[in-house]
Amino acid sequence: MKNRLSHQSSPLRRALAPAALLLGAAPALALAQADDAAPTDDATAAAADASSEFGEPVFVNGVRISDMAIKRYLVYGKGNLALSARKLQVLMDHEREVRRDEIREEILDEGLELADAELEAEIDERMKRFDYDPAAVQRRLDKEKANFEERYPALDYETELRRAYTSGDWYRAQVRQTTEFDQLFFPDHPETWPDLAIEAIHQGSPQVDLVDDYRTHYERRLAVAEETGEPIEPEQEMMMSILRDFVMNALWSLAEVKTATQGIPEDLAMVIDGGDWRAEIRTEDVYQEMKDSFSPQDIADAKLALALMEAARQKLAAQDALMPKDEFRDMVADIRKQTETSMFNMDFLALQGHGFPSSEAYEQHLRLKESFRRMHEEALAQGEDGTVPAPLQDHLPVANQIMGLAKVHADTLLVSAFDFPSYEWKEEGWSKAYDRAMDLRGQIDAYIGKLAEEAERRAAAQAAGEAFEPNPDLVPFEQWWDDFLPANSDFWDPPLPVTGKGPPAYSLKNYGAFQDRPMTRNDMKRAIGESEYEHFLANDAVVDKMFGEIQQGAVGGPYRGPHGYYIIYLKSYQPPSQPLNVRREKHYGMLQEDWLRVNFREFCHEALNEATVSGV
Repeated sequence: MKNRLSHQSSPLRRALAPAALLLGAAPALALAQADDAAPTDDATAAAADASSEFGEPVFVNGVRISDMAIKRYLVYGKGNLALSARKLQVLMDHEREVRRDEIREEILDEGLELADAELEAEIDERMKRFDYDPAAVQRRLDKEKANFEERYPALDYETELRRAYTSGDWYRAQVRQTTEFDQLFFPDHPETWPDLAIEAIHQGSPQVDLVDDYRTHYERRLAVAEETGEPIEPEQEMMMSILRDFVMNALWSLAEVKTATQGIPEDLAMVIDGGDWRAEIRTEDVYQEMKDSFSPQDIADAKLALALMEAARQKLAAQDALMPKDEFRDMVADIRKQTETSMFNMDFLALQGHGFPSSEAYEQHLRLKESFRRMHEEALAQGEDGTVPAPLQDHLPVANQIMGLAKVHADTLLVSAFDFPSYEWKEEGWSKAYDRAMDLRGQIDAYIGKLAEEAERRAAAQAAGEAFEPNPDLVPFEQWWDDFLPANSDFWDPPLPVTGKGPPAYSLKNYGAFQDRPMTRNDMKRAIGESEYEHFLANDAVVDKMFGEIQQGAVGGPYRGPHGYYIIYLKSYQPPSQPLNVRREKHYGMLQEDWLRVNFREFCHEALNEATVSGV
C-alpha cells in the first residue's frame, strides 16, 4: 500500500485514558450570531415568538441565544466525551472501508475469478479478522469492576464511573470502542496489522522497534494461552496506549476537523473532511446521547457564559473594537502551531490551566479578551521613561498577590450545594446551603463574642487587682475551630483504598484544612475548587477574599463559590516574597495580563448588566 502518512501536518493533541479513547481538543462554542452582525427587526420578532427547551428563551439586546447554541456549548464541554467517541468512530468506519478496498485488491491480484456476490462474500470473510470479540469486552469490564470493588469496597462503582467519565454507559461503550479500535489496527500477530498501523508506529518511535517488541510479547502470550486453554491475555495497557496514540496521530493527520470556529452551522457539532470524503456529527444527536448527564446547573452556567460573551461581543462591536473573525482564526491557528509539541499547549491552558469547559469556549473568550486588550493597548503602555500608567499602578498590589508569591495559611469550611459522595447537585441545594452557612457563621460569631467577653472580664479583673476565674468551657479559637471544621465542612475525600497505593497527601481536602501550611493563590485556588472560568462567570473569586479582604486571624464569609458557600478562617498571611519589578519587560507584561484578566471579566459583566436581558 502507498505510504498514506507522508507529508502530513501534525494533528491535534489526543488524550488517552487506560480504558477509553478520549480524543482531541474539545471543539468550538457557538455565539448567538454566526457573522457578528446585529439581527434584523424581522429576525428579532421571529425569535421572540420562539419557545425554549431550557425555560425562558435567552435574549441579549434582542439577540437570541438559540437552544442549539446552548446544546452545542454543553456538547463541547461536558458532552465532549461522547463527541470525541463519535469523532473516532467516523475515522474507524472510514478505515474499515479502506480495509475492504485493500482486501478487494488482494483478491483481484490473486487472480480469483469470482462473481460479484462471491467477491463480496470473500471480502466479508477476510474482514472478520478485524471484528472484535464481545466476550473480551465483557471480561475486561468484569475484571476492572472486580479490581475496583476490591480496592474501594465502600464506594459505589456506578457513582465513581459518573465521577470519572460523566456516564457509566458512556464508559462501557468506550471500552467496546477501544477494543474495536485495537482489533481494527492491531489484530493478533503484527504480521496481520494494516500498513497504516505499522507505518504510524515506526514513524512515532524510530529509535525503538515497538512492533518487534509487540511481536515478542504476543508470541509469549499466545504460547501461554495454548498451554492453558484460556483466552489469550491482552497486551499491557501502557504498551497499547503508546501504540494507539501513534495511530491516532496518523489518522488525524489524514483529515481536517471543522467546528464552530470554522463557521459550521449550529446544528452541526463537527465536520470531518477527509478530502475525498466528508462526515458530519449533528449537535442534537450528541446532546440527546448525553442529555441525562447535564444538570440544571450545567445549563444555567452555559446560558450565563453565552450571554456574557454575547453582551461583550455587542459592546466591543459597537465601539468598533471587535477582532475580525478571520484574524482571530489565524491567531488561534498560529498559537496552536507554536505550542503543538509542548505540554502547555492551548488545550492544556484552556482545560487545565483556566478550567474552561472546552478549548473552543476558551478560544471564543480569548477573541473577546484580545479585542479588549487592543482597546487599552495605548493606555497600558509603559512610558519611555519607565513610568507605569495609573491603571497598572493601582493594580500592582493585586497582581503581586499572585505573581509575587504571597501566601496564606487558611482553612475553608464549605457548605455545599453539591453532594460530593453521590456526585450530584442537592435538591434545593443552593438555598439550603445558604441558610446553613448563615447559621454556622452565627455560631462562629457567637463563640468569638464569648471569647471577647472573656478577654474583657480578664482585663477588668486585672485592672481591679482581682482574681480572675476563666470559663472552663472556653478554649482558644483555633482549638475550637479545629473541632468545628471537620464537624461541619462538606469538603470530601474518598475513602483510602484497602489495597494498593493511595492518593498523594497533597491532593486531600482534609475538610478544607488542605495541606495545613501556607499556600500561594494558585495552589489555594485549585484546592478550594475554583478556576478562572468560574471567576469569569461570577465576576468574583473566593480565593481573592483570602488575599485581599480577610484580616489575619479573622473569619470571612460566607462567600458564594462554585459548589456552595465558603467560610474562611485566615490563620496567617505572608506578603509577596518576589514582587514584580515593572522595569523588567517580562514582569511588566505579566502585570498587564493580570490587569486584563480582572478588568475584562468586569467589562463582560458590565456589558450584560447594561443590556436588556432575559432567560439568564
